[in-house]
This record gives sequence, C-alpha cells and structure tokens, in this order.
Amino acid sequence: MSHEFEGEREFETELARDIGALRSSHGTAIVICIVLALTGSGAAILWGEYGGALDDFAIFKSEAAPQAVSLKVFDEYQQAVAGNLRRYSGMLQAQDAEIKRLFDQVLQLTMKMDSLESRARDAQAASPAPKAASKKPAAKPRISTGGAPLPPAPEEKQ
Repeated sequence: MSHEFEGEREFETELARDIGALRSSHGTAIVICIVLALTGSGAAILWGEYGGALDDFAIFKSEAAPQAVSLKVFDEYQQAVAGNLRRYSGMLQAQDAEIKRLFDQVLQLTMKMDSLESRARDAQAASPAPKAASKKPAAKPRISTGGAPLPPAPEEKQ
C-alpha cells in the first residue's frame, strides 16, 4: 500500500523478522581475549625496544626543571612588578576620572538639548499660524488685433 503526497510517494515497509536473542558463545569470548593479550604484549615489546627513541619526539619529552634564582634577583623582579602594578593602577584611576568627567559633560549637553527642544516646541505652539498672502488680480492680457504696436500698459498704484 502506498500514499502519494504532492508528487512524493510514501511507502509502508514490512517489519523485520525477529532474529531472537543474541547468543553468546565461548568461542568469541576466547578470540577477544587472545586479541587483547596479543595487542598488550606487542605494545610492551615495542615500548621496551623503542622506548628510548620515543624521547626524541617533542610530545614525550619531559619539561626541564626551572632554573634556580637568587633571592636578590627575585626581590628585584618582585619590586619591578609591584612598580608596574602601581603605575597601571594610577593610569586606571586617571582613566576612570576622565570617563566620569566626559560622562558629566555628555549629561549636561543632553539636558541643554532637551531644554532647547522644549523651548522650540513652546515657541512653535505660541506663534500664530502664518496668514495666507492676499492675491492680486491678474492683469488681463492685451492683444493687438491690427498688427500695430500696443501702447504701454498703465502702471498700477500700490
């Protein structure tokens, strides 16, 4: 039985037949034990024969012990590190002060902008709407019918 959906077919499959419980046999267990024993003994032989050669690989090399340092050199190093920490701490404090100062300036500018915007809105609300300009009647066009030039137009008084 099959169903068709928008150009695709769906097929029902038959159930696989039951093969029963897996059977363990003593033969497979013995084969597995032998393979493991051979693998372990082969690895032991290789390690014994070529163990010194493995030290040439960087992954098998042990790290060298750190060199001993005199107390005087260690104290000088410790003082240098402490001086660097004090200097960096001072730089961070100065940076924090500068950031706070800039933040205060931005806050003041924002407040001034808000104030100016509210004043502009108030001024727009208070001013009357602009009046429409009065239109003057358009002059009638003068047309010459006989071909003679027209006399100049009389000037309008304003």
